[in-house]
Amino acid sequence: MKYWLLPVSVCLVAACGGSGSDSEIPATPPDPTIPAGLTISGNTSAQVGDAVDFAVAAPRGRSITSIDWQVTGVNQQPLGAHTQAIGFDVTASGNATIEVQATFDNGETLSDSLSLAISENSSPVATVRLGHEAVEGGRVSLRVDTAYAEGLEISDIDWQQVGGPNVSSFEYNDGDYSNSVFFQAPLVSADSIITMQATVRFSNGESAVDTAQVVVKDTEIDEGGFFVDNDSAIPETVTTHMQPYNPNSPYASALRNCVYNNVVKDSCQFSTLPLIGQVTENPTVQDVLDRTYVSHPWMGDAFKHFLETSATQDDMLKLLRATTAVVISYDIRPSFYWVATGAIYLDAGSLWRTPEERDTLNTRPDYRSGFGNDLNFSTSWRYVKNGEYYYPVITTGNASERLSRTDSELEASLGYLLYHELAHANDFFDHTEWGELAMNESPLSSYNDSNPLSTGLDNAMPLTSSELHALADVRYSGAQSSATQRSYTASQVANWFEEDGAVTFYAYSTEREDLATLFERFMMLYRLGASADVGVFSRENIDDESFVITWGQRDRINDSNLTMRLEYVASRILPNLNIPAIQAQLPEPVELPAGVNWRELASFNAQSGSDIQIPLQAPSSNAIGVMTMEDELRQVQGLRH
Repeated sequence: MKYWLLPVSVCLVAACGGSGSDSEIPATPPDPTIPAGLTISGNTSAQVGDAVDFAVAAPRGRSITSIDWQVTGVNQQPLGAHTQAIGFDVTASGNATIEVQATFDNGETLSDSLSLAISENSSPVATVRLGHEAVEGGRVSLRVDTAYAEGLEISDIDWQQVGGPNVSSFEYNDGDYSNSVFFQAPLVSADSIITMQATVRFSNGESAVDTAQVVVKDTEIDEGGFFVDNDSAIPETVTTHMQPYNPNSPYASALRNCVYNNVVKDSCQFSTLPLIGQVTENPTVQDVLDRTYVSHPWMGDAFKHFLETSATQDDMLKLLRATTAVVISYDIRPSFYWVATGAIYLDAGSLWRTPEERDTLNTRPDYRSGFGNDLNFSTSWRYVKNGEYYYPVITTGNASERLSRTDSELEASLGYLLYHELAHANDFFDHTEWGELAMNESPLSSYNDSNPLSTGLDNAMPLTSSELHALADVRYSGAQSSATQRSYTASQVANWFEEDGAVTFYAYSTEREDLATLFERFMMLYRLGASADVGVFSRENIDDESFVITWGQRDRINDSNLTMRLEYVASRILPNLNIPAIQAQLPEPVELPAGVNWRELASFNAQSGSDIQIPLQAPSSNAIGVMTMEDELRQVQGLRH
């Protein structure tokens, strides 16, 4: 199917004038997309099952500095009430009132209100989620979900832009039709509103239509800034609706100025934003929350809950000492650590607990997801526990099913990510350095004078496979593959990998990832009892969707090729742990049976070494609420952070 859009620009200039000497023609005609005051843009009626959104734009030459939305008459309150656009589902008929009050940069306060009538509905519903605010140059994603009668099938989905400044290009996800659309917000000279429409057609000839609004916020951009990407025609930017999770934090101003915006281009001194470990050797949860910077308050709530309840708490508080801040945002994808700021940056996809929280996330594909597709093999990894998937959580893979996460699922999703990212932070600033850092230095200047732990690991016990290092350049850095590399079989790759000292294929991308993956796998097994599987597949078994493995191993972290390398890493990151004693009690690595479907191998009894325990009926790839094998492999194929 072809996806098409018909841009309909509403930035039209109407000719004006008249007879008589006293008529005036303005030098710059008014732009009808930019209001002269404050007016809520949004529908006044909706049907049960719809997602609705409401937006306001600042008049030209002005900006909104604070905003407050109040919604009455609905069950769900919007999660973006601190931004210029809100969106939420309507689940019951009735009447709702939408009110907004905005304060501008000149101190003026304006308000507006709108009434929403919600009616019952029995027809197929298309629900575009979720209207929101973006910054000019920012990345936008929208998804259409559908509710329709049993027996119907979707035959077609068309996306169109039907309002606002023209978007130069759109991207879609794979398949016969696209449930999602991705684009970069255009540059604007004043706040503007883009309207996108999805038309879903069904097998019986019926169709359903829905729209969503995206506020494109005019903002200051420094093209030399840390977070401004100039590789595209339009500089790619980051959101401007970040806020300290604790507004009264003594570091609130430093978080705003130093860690995530479109103008910062210098590494702030430790006197402004020190490492947590420079301030205290024994940080509390509140100390960490004072350094937490979020795009939505719910992200800080979820992070706080994790820190207060997870079995990893003691580890995390120690590891967080090597950071200046924790940044969590809907537009961070993938997660990363950056020595320029000393902060870790978390993809909020690891923190959502409810479908409403999930709706606020940007879902654009990881930019590396297409790298290495011409190679003749693929790899994957996962965590399993008690014979079941631990991460990824396959039962919450389909966003349209509107499922929530349990505390255990949140711990799995966020635990592995934090162990990984905090390994990076402690790689650059380990516990021996915090007391030696001068307050007039910065994370970047201090790093330039130091030797990371990962460099020491690479010097002492390097990974030796030149073939896998070169293949990792293709898979993770986008290097062009050679004919020789394209001829490598899955068996060859598995042999090289098995004989070397990496815990996952991603470790070959850089020495930094080698260290982080070693530490993460060890801590997940030791602290959470989660065993890691690694698998190698032939391209044929990926393309035919059989997903049988060529080679696989569970608990490789305790393989004899890795034990000394792991001790080197973990003893330097968490010196309070007796690493050799812990290793002696961890399960031995077990090879997974070749020629078996990857999904079915999750129940393999590695502890007893018994025959594979295959369920009587393995989960279907299209079962309700179950992540498909393709989605699962795409999610964990080594696209690490």
